Amino acid sequence: MTSRSAQAETASGATRRLGRWVAEAPRAWSEEAERRAASAFVDTVACMLAGADDPAPRAAYAGVARWGSGGATVAGTAVAGTPHRLAAPWAALVNGTAAHALDYDDILEISNAHVSAVLVPALLALGQERDADGAACVDAFIVGVEVLARLGEALNTAHYFRGWHTTSTLGAPAAAAACARLLRLDAARTTAALSLATSLASGAKRQFGTMAKPVHAGLAAKNGIMAAALAEAGVTAAADAYEGARGFADLFAGVPRERMEAAVADFGVPPAIERHGLWQKVYPCCGSVHRPLDALLDMRGDGAFRPQTVAEIDALVAEIETHNLPYTAPADAMQARFSLPYLLASALVDGRLTLDAFAEDALARPDVRTLIPMIRMRPDPDQPGGANAGAVTLRATVTVRLASGDERSRTVQEPRGHPCRPLGRDALHAKFVDCAACALPPAALETAFEALDGLAGARSLDAVATHLGAGHGQG
Repeated sequence: MTSRSAQAETASGATRRLGRWVAEAPRAWSEEAERRAASAFVDTVACMLAGADDPAPRAAYAGVARWGSGGATVAGTAVAGTPHRLAAPWAALVNGTAAHALDYDDILEISNAHVSAVLVPALLALGQERDADGAACVDAFIVGVEVLARLGEALNTAHYFRGWHTTSTLGAPAAAAACARLLRLDAARTTAALSLATSLASGAKRQFGTMAKPVHAGLAAKNGIMAAALAEAGVTAAADAYEGARGFADLFAGVPRERMEAAVADFGVPPAIERHGLWQKVYPCCGSVHRPLDALLDMRGDGAFRPQTVAEIDALVAEIETHNLPYTAPADAMQARFSLPYLLASALVDGRLTLDAFAEDALARPDVRTLIPMIRMRPDPDQPGGANAGAVTLRATVTVRLASGDERSRTVQEPRGHPCRPLGRDALHAKFVDCAACALPPAALETAFEALDGLAGARSLDAVATHLGAGHGQG
């Protein structure tokens, strides 16, 4: 028989506590939290529209479209000439893949995860299918960010350093929480959804530089919807899936039960979206290169050197970031986004790093390829991998050695777009227009931006989601 003390421990364990908070937390957030959530929808839809015609979401769509249409809009041009609505899980899979395809989407740094590329596609698809309003979607997003942050605090960086792609492994439970919140599931069903999500969570960083990497975001979005829908229908699961022996924290990170319990001891004051903030990218590439890029571009902008005067560039970065950047001379755009030598060489030549840097002809430029062998990356022994989340403040130091023998060096801790240096509304608008212009007609750009920016006041997610495919019609 189970003792009363054991029963009490199970009833108050991390999984149940997490489920209870997701289901019962007051639906009353600060204006700042809601503003940041709306900004995340703007930024993510921009990335989704820019990435919609990438081969990864196009292939994802081809893989799932045969299973039938539904009530959720698929973004942009990826499926031009075919039906543009799928069942919510499949729309979330395709749109999540599109949102992450260019690696231009935001990061929740405490979790080492791309949060909005998972949550936004899941909530837009499910919200559209269930006729939710914008306020409910914003509320669910804030809750999903909170869950992802708490899981990051509990499992990282041991989990990430082992090679798990947290966008997928932690994103699936976060999406399950957000979707359960949107469906207004009670605590028991929400706990089941969170538990089921651990059975759907996977994804290795070995896939970086391949189509599978952005598909991970789509799978996490889809899996969150699936877990919540199964729980809504009555599927039950272990109520100690996160903290139990051979449970999520044990298997995926090897962290003690106490770490998981401590991470869920209190919630939402202030919510993680304010406490940690979201890092909205200014460069369309792996976030591990943003600090070196800022350092190099700052020095280049000072006019201290020209590309042809450079003899060597040394980038000293955190150990954990070297694992994310395996490519030296990339063979294609996917690999290029995870190649520090290519990205720094391209930025040095152009004085910027934009979407144009990943066109086929840009990848083959002789002046860029000539610089690549001159650029090396080294792990910083003072920034070891595997430390507890938030214990090490990441930074990068770039040293440029010139043919003359002179040296220039700069260290960057918070890159542009980081929560400590956030994008303003004007910069976010410019990014949206730049990204969305490839998928939406000019007349639709401002309408789409305003609809997403004012998401909390939208009466229907269906009306908002129509902007994802403006100009292409609906199936």
